[in-house]
Parts: sequence; structure tokens; C-alpha cells
Amino acid sequence: MPKSLQAADREARKLVTNWTTGAALTGWIPGSAFFLTAADTAMIHQVSSAYEVNAFEMDHLLSTLSGAVGSAIAGGVIAEAAGLIPLAGWAVKSAAMAAKAKVIGDVVIRYFRERSDLPDMRVPIPVETGD
Repeated sequence: MPKSLQAADREARKLVTNWTTGAALTGWIPGSAFFLTAADTAMIHQVSSAYEVNAFEMDHLLSTLSGAVGSAIAGGVIAEAAGLIPLAGWAVKSAAMAAKAKVIGDVVIRYFRERSDLPDMRVPIPVETGD
């Protein structure tokens, strides 16, 4: 049985949840903005693979790079703003890094889902109307 769009949705959502959790757990670490940018880029690539779309094809490369650059900019701003305040700032930084990963993940799920050639296996349910 071929992979369906719904199976790709489940896989992509799990990937984004895992990467978001990783960002929440490690976002407080000094310098984490650098490796979390790489993590966001890996997440983008994995989500594209879930939908069987090549993230590095020329048609999709701009979106992939935009996600990576957006991640780097947001991560740098978050790190500079929150990372300077011990304890409370570190907690805020972790939460913000996780939120950033989730937002990027949600956007790339929509992007690659729309470009996927996987079959939609939803079964339409006919609605009976009274005559």
C-alpha cells in the first residue's frame, strides 16, 4: 500500500513535536541558537521527506533557505534578549526557542503538504438530504 498524505501528516507532526521538545530542553544552553538553527534546517528537510518532496530542489530551495535564515535571525534575537538574564531568562529563552521551532515546523508542514504528490486517502462520506 503506498504512503498516503494522512500518513505523511502524522509523520511530519511527530517530527515537529520532537524537534520542538528538543529546542525546549536545550534552548537555555549558551550558544544554543547556533545548533538550534541547524536543527531547524534538519527538521525542514525531514518534514519535506515525510511528504516525499525534495527540500533541496530548486523549486523548494528558497523556502528551505528562508526557513533556515528565519530561524537564525529569530534565534539570535531570542538569545540576545533573554539569555542575558540568569534563570528566568534562560527559561524564557527555552520556551521561545521551542515556540520558534513549532512555528517554523507548522509553516513547512503546510508548504510541503501542498506540494506533495502523495494520494489523499480520505473517504468522502455522502450526506443524504431529505427529499
